Order: sequence, then structure tokens, then C-alpha cells
Amino acid sequence: MEADQLISEIELAFTGVARPATSLRQFLLTDRYGMSREITNREWEQAGRERVDSSWQDIPDSEIQECDCLLAHMQAEEFQYYLPAYMRYAVKHFDKPLWQTDIIGSVVFSLSPSTKDPGGYAYMVGQLSSLNSRQRFVIVQFLNFVATEADYLQRPYAIKALEQYWSHGVGT
Repeated sequence: MEADQLISEIELAFTGVARPATSLRQFLLTDRYGMSREITNREWEQAGRERVDSSWQDIPDSEIQECDCLLAHMQAEEFQYYLPAYMRYAVKHFDKPLWQTDIIGSVVFSLSPSTKDPGGYAYMVGQLSSLNSRQRFVIVQFLNFVATEADYLQRPYAIKALEQYWSHGVGT
């Protein structure tokens, strides 16, 4: 599948997903400071005011670059909303080397529940729980795209995600 066609499929499958209350910049605050210090109400509100999206399609590449990949911190509904923006970004930039962007690897990782840690596995499967069958199918298409088109360093992880989780009837 060509990149433009996959982006169209992502947009169709995730159209109408409800916008969560937490912005990417608020997730970034939580990622940076959540364990080391208290985030002030002022910081939280400011990060929320900087939000530009009324739907996930409005999230610019620059915001994804600024915030990096924060999918690991999200609950199911937030994950369902932000995942397509990250997948779209990854497809648009699949030809960039790992040292320029690791968003592709981070997105693939977020779609790869590991059986090594039962708690982590349950959490990641929970993140995927809001996805409908069409969205799951598009995720499989995305992983197949990464497995065939991305940097040689990214390909094995997409293949592993497909083999260990998505090929067991989950993605259909």
C-alpha cells in the first residue's frame, strides 16, 4: 500500500473519534514532571490553552515533533484519539532515519503488547480496547507498511508486533 493511500485509510477509520479533555502538551507536562514535582494549575491550564485541535486531524506535525510520542501515558479513549495522528505522522516521515525521528519506533512499540510483563501487557491491551474492527484493520495495514517500507531498524519491530499480537485475529 502506498503512503498516501494508507493515510487516507487512517483518516477514514478514525474519523469522528471523540476528543479527550487532555491535550498533548498536558501529557508532555505529565511525562516531564509527573513524578519529579507537582504540576501547577497554571502550567496545566496554559498547556490546555495552547491546544489547536478540535479533531485529531487538526494536530500538526510540529506538535507531534514537539511533544514526542506520549501514547504510553494514555488511557483507551485518549489512545484511540491520538494514535491516528501519530500513525499519520509516522507514514509521512517513514523514510527519515532513526536519528532524525523515533516516532515510528515509538508508535510500533505502543502497538506491541509484550508478554514479558503481565501487568504491562494488560495495560497495553486495555489501551487498545476502544478500537473498533476497522481501526484494528488499519493498524495491521500500518504495521505491514512499516514492516516493508520503513528503515531497516524499524522493520523487525513491526514484524514482531504483527506476529505476536495482531496476527491472532485481533486485527480483523
